[in-house]
Amino acid sequence: MKIKGGTKGSEFLTLKNYILQKHGKEKVLLLERKMAELGYPLDFDKINIMEWYSESLYNLAMIAAKHLFGWENLFEFGYNSPKFSFGIRLFVKFISLERVFKEASKTWRKFLDVGTLEPREFNRKEKYLIIRLKDYKFHPDSCLYYAGYFLRVCKYTQRSKKMTIEETKCMFKGDPYHEYLIRWE
Repeated sequence: MKIKGGTKGSEFLTLKNYILQKHGKEKVLLLERKMAELGYPLDFDKINIMEWYSESLYNLAMIAAKHLFGWENLFEFGYNSPKFSFGIRLFVKFISLERVFKEASKTWRKFLDVGTLEPREFNRKEKYLIIRLKDYKFHPDSCLYYAGYFLRVCKYTQRSKKMTIEETKCMFKGDPYHEYLIRWE
């Protein structure tokens, strides 16, 4: 919780809406109670989508939800998160994967004021791209969250039979940044 950095309230509401859809309203309330027990009260109804909130608090809420609801990891939540973000769905619906790739840093900064998302390599011929996430080290579970998130955003723009993502570098394994390799057929 001491790590500085903020995220927009829209991310908290994405978590709330995902839990509502998957588990129901009573589970949203259960997560709010758990957060209060942990000493970090969270009232989803008071969250403003455009306000800035602690990214540490968001990570704690995701991890608490994972444990409360028996999620294996945060990949599925990350993968489904863009479905609940009207702005992301609208943004990626009308542009190419290459443009999403090029705009990744700007889009990241609209939602988070911590870390830097860098488009590193886009190879249309070999059908892969590489993105790096620098200066973002909150919790190892966030690695899978972002793997799922990045994969879904790419799938929205690149219609292919098969698309995969692999975290090839990880700050929690001693690397200086997180790096994701996305391939498609």
